[in-house]
Amino acid sequence: MFDRLALARGAGAPDSIAMSWLEGEATFGQLAQDVGRVSSALFQLRTLMPSVVAIRYEHPYRHWILVLALARLGLPSASLPGHVDANFHRAVDILTPDIVLLDQPTEGNFSQSLVLDENWFEHVCSIGKELDEIIPVLPDDVLRLSLAGGTGHTTKRIALTARYVETAIYHLVFQDLVSQKYREGDLRVLPTLGAETSSGFLVILAALAAGTRLQMLTAAQLGLVFSQKTPTVAVVSPRQIEAILSQLPPGMAPLPELYLTIAGGKLPSTLRDSICQMLTPNVQVVYGADECGVVTVAQSDPQISDDVVGQVLPWVGLQIVDEQGSPVPAGSTGTVRVCGTGVVDGYHNDPDATAAQFKNGWFYPGDRGFLDLEGNLHLVGRTDALVSFGGDKFDLDALDERLLGCAGVKDGAMFVVPDRQGVAAPWVALVTDVDFKLDELSTWMREIFPNLPDVTVVWISAVPRLESGQPDRVALLKAVQSS
Repeated sequence: MFDRLALARGAGAPDSIAMSWLEGEATFGQLAQDVGRVSSALFQLRTLMPSVVAIRYEHPYRHWILVLALARLGLPSASLPGHVDANFHRAVDILTPDIVLLDQPTEGNFSQSLVLDENWFEHVCSIGKELDEIIPVLPDDVLRLSLAGGTGHTTKRIALTARYVETAIYHLVFQDLVSQKYREGDLRVLPTLGAETSSGFLVILAALAAGTRLQMLTAAQLGLVFSQKTPTVAVVSPRQIEAILSQLPPGMAPLPELYLTIAGGKLPSTLRDSICQMLTPNVQVVYGADECGVVTVAQSDPQISDDVVGQVLPWVGLQIVDEQGSPVPAGSTGTVRVCGTGVVDGYHNDPDATAAQFKNGWFYPGDRGFLDLEGNLHLVGRTDALVSFGGDKFDLDALDERLLGCAGVKDGAMFVVPDRQGVAAPWVALVTDVDFKLDELSTWMREIFPNLPDVTVVWISAVPRLESGQPDRVALLKAVQSS
């Protein structure tokens, strides 16, 4: 059970801090006790035999008490987004949970919901009885369901077995040992990836298993870590690090005790230089996906090109193949595919989507690239219309479809323009009615795509199109660059 793995190292140091948040902190001993008491209080959920129990809690500590308690009970869990928006309802529809645990009454398409508020937690964690029964869990039992939306046009469901979670934790801890310079000490890990994804979920579990302190902050609170002088590890996207840099006080000296891992996109050299000059010289880039974990790691180096995402990790098999699935020589561009113990078997109860991206033991993340003679992976594009806006991936065709449904829009197309740091940013070319109101378009788009970053708008007389009828996004980019 991954709850025991997460708490094992902390058991030897129960007074060390396991998790802190803006209003408080909890030791490993307190976390273990709270997990035991909450799992005992929820024991009757086992009689309902749910296929998945979803969790929606804004408070990070209570959220993770529930995650670990459900694991102790042998019940599969899933995390829902903290904000109730289009992403939340989409997650509920995809996960189809039998039971949803909530911190407050929430509208949604739930089969059954259970509100466990602050008073319930305080009561159970203060006087509740700890669970003394050990629930047997087999290696191939599914203990976690997660969402994966970065390698296809639609978000899909991934089922993680006890064996997979344990292996993935070992991978992350070993990767950390061989790729980073920090070692023992008052190490704090700042996770920013959502727990609803397998990547965000596993990063937090691995940090607990390593006995480190998790510092749970919202995006608006990220600046707080820079007033701390103890070693900090932060996993951030290019978009998040741009926001952090914009919040730094003028003249602040770089922090040699801060270690950044950039995930969710390539690291442009301009942004890399800004990080080193303003924040920290300790930067690494990781490439991977929720379906396969981390695939490559690259240490920041001014001598390498922007498209390099690093060396392949030792437990990963990676090939570049042509359209027939045959490996191509070093330096030749093709489709990236990976295999290994970090790759899931497929998408849960979705044979069509599985067949499209999992073939003959290989997972195809949808990226194109090449391996150089030194074994570095270079990413050069996608095999589909997905684009990463600083970490979050979007389907440009789906954005166009939504855009064209907005009242007052006669024609339009989304396209990509690198910002001043070299990070891909969303732009839109519009043909609209004279009385068109731009704020209505913003509301319209974010009803479906709440994570869409701020979009730069240009008005044009006609959208250039290819012979296929698709927007000519390259022409739109060149028009912006030339102007």
